[in-house]
Amino acid sequence: MISGKFTSLIRDNLDRLASQWVKRVRNAPHMKAYNKLSDEELKRRNKLFYENLVRWQEEGASLTEVGKYFARVGRERYHEGFPLEEVDYTIILAKQVLWDFILSEGLFANALAIYQALETLTMIYNFFDLGFFYIGKEYLEEMYTTLKATKKMSDDDLKSFLFPGSMITEKELEKLFGIRMGM
Repeated sequence: MISGKFTSLIRDNLDRLASQWVKRVRNAPHMKAYNKLSDEELKRRNKLFYENLVRWQEEGASLTEVGKYFARVGRERYHEGFPLEEVDYTIILAKQVLWDFILSEGLFANALAIYQALETLTMIYNFFDLGFFYIGKEYLEEMYTTLKATKKMSDDDLKSFLFPGSMITEKELEKLFGIRMGM
């Protein structure tokens, strides 16, 4: 089955994927915060990312479980002081590395192979997309909570800075972030 080949390929090449990802991080001029980390730390973080992708595919982890993983990453990166755009870019780089790797392995030798791989590719892309959503959600929630605790800004100011032009209603923000907006 194609999905088994994908997961085995990823699992068996975690070091290779992580090394390629580190090279891309090092070559990206706008990754200043991430470039302060050692190669070993960057590799560790990226391997954990791909390990979670493999686990999700192999064990059929729920969207809730995947969301919790990415929410934790969002919280951690906020408290570590990483800019959100850099955190987001790490996901883009991880997706590019994985896609380039899959193509280099020749899994798409013919139209049938591509067709068989569509479900797995969709699942992989969903993993990355969930990452964007949950990391951003949790990052903003942590920012909101931290700024609110300082009492240096009003709730209205916080909302306008964090959610400018948002079409999301106050109730939806409360539901989305699971916190009381205080208005």
